[in-house]
Amino acid sequence: MNTPPIATQQAIRLMIGGKAFGQAELDSAQHAAELQLAMEHARHRYGHALCLCRRQPLKLQVRLRDERFHLAVWPNEGPQHDSECAFFRDELLGAATASAGLRHIEEPKAHVASAPARPAPAPTTLPTKQTAAPTAKAPAGQAQVNLAHAPSQAPVVRHEITLSVPGQRAPGASGQRAINLKTLAMGLWEEAQLCRWHPSWRRDWGRARYQLHQVAATMSVNGQPLEELLFAPRPFRESAREQVNTEWNGFVDSLNRRGGANAGLRLLIAPVRSLAVPANRPPVMHLRHLRHPIGLSDAALEFVRNDCRAPIRQLQANDNQDRVERALSGRLAAPVQDRRQPEVMGFFIVEGSNRGAVFARAAWLMNVHPRSFIPANSPNTVMLVDALLERGHAFQRVLADVQPMKKTAPDWLVRHVIGPNGEPVARAALDVLDRGSSPEYLQVRQDMARSLAAKGVPTWYWVPSGAWAERRVPPLPPTDEQGPNEAKQILQDISNSADCDFQYGHSPRFSP
Repeated sequence: MNTPPIATQQAIRLMIGGKAFGQAELDSAQHAAELQLAMEHARHRYGHALCLCRRQPLKLQVRLRDERFHLAVWPNEGPQHDSECAFFRDELLGAATASAGLRHIEEPKAHVASAPARPAPAPTTLPTKQTAAPTAKAPAGQAQVNLAHAPSQAPVVRHEITLSVPGQRAPGASGQRAINLKTLAMGLWEEAQLCRWHPSWRRDWGRARYQLHQVAATMSVNGQPLEELLFAPRPFRESAREQVNTEWNGFVDSLNRRGGANAGLRLLIAPVRSLAVPANRPPVMHLRHLRHPIGLSDAALEFVRNDCRAPIRQLQANDNQDRVERALSGRLAAPVQDRRQPEVMGFFIVEGSNRGAVFARAAWLMNVHPRSFIPANSPNTVMLVDALLERGHAFQRVLADVQPMKKTAPDWLVRHVIGPNGEPVARAALDVLDRGSSPEYLQVRQDMARSLAAKGVPTWYWVPSGAWAERRVPPLPPTDEQGPNEAKQILQDISNSADCDFQYGHSPRFSP
């Protein structure tokens, strides 16, 4: 099923001056005067409006500026809103990633175009150059929504990115620090909302591809619109075979047609099926949804072998599984693919050859959950995502281009849960630890947990153990939608579990 994120449908449902307003009224210019009157009434009679995104309504400020009313989130209540709400804000990630030295996005240019889906808060951000006067920005922690009217075309930002391409000098006119393919890939994934999940969503590769193209429409790479450089194959179906092949042939032809500074270079994103390194021939990667493989340069192969070890191991495991299935294809008891294994996503800077082949100058691989496409580096984290999906959680994978020992932000956040003391919290961190983790690494995670606890964020710990066939994810923090008795029982189950814990601060069970 390919259902888009229903951000605006669920995000804005308000009670203003005693009257409820749904999405239709908020989007209609015909209701602008009515909304202004309602906000004036709310301001003078109640002192606030209400956001109905959660079961417990949340207050909104009613402000007057330039003789028009608008609404703003109450201080420190941004994380309490539904993660799909227009008033949702969470400064936790921004502060944590800033302390980790991640790059900063300057205010970009706004122009009128078809608006993409609202991007998720992205802790891993791309360095960009401002290309025009920035739009007005609400103060930190105070999301503002002007309900005067809804324009037919929303302003869309376009970020200018300088990408380092092997064998080429980075463009010097922009005055920016160039980023590598890995940083671009991680930033695109987050901007496309593929690092987070809401219980109302459904996602497959077709939907992920669409979200990537929507975000590409807001970026330029080395002076070229990213949507013109990006190719992500549509999902292969037998009925669409001709269309898929035609689009691929057109992409290959474009590699030899393009002129200018980026002649013949494009960005290819696709799930990877296998890696082959035959003797006396260039290494190749076989991509899902495409019939032709792509070649890898020696530098690209060396990089993925050194920097993408977990995905490379996964591709080797996939190849072994394929061989077993081919060997047993004629038997009744053919093996079934283990759905707990990650999918491997490939990101490539590619060029064409005189014989119509496609070669990657640069490559980067990332393990993702095979159905939601949320980054998940190991089978254990795939199991964790499965459990979060099954139990109806809103959650987020926090990507950071830093070494594990230098991380200051948690890897996972789950939203709107009951804390270890039985009180609702806006979010909790999830930490998956290996039993073989070094004392130094455990100390870093403890320091992070203490820092999060000082901000009111508890940490749920899981140390996977036992035989793989029998391994299960232990109880997760209960959602704040569950009844008090049920939530109390889940917290008790966590307390009794041998391989998990839920604490404010570090866990005494898993201390170094």
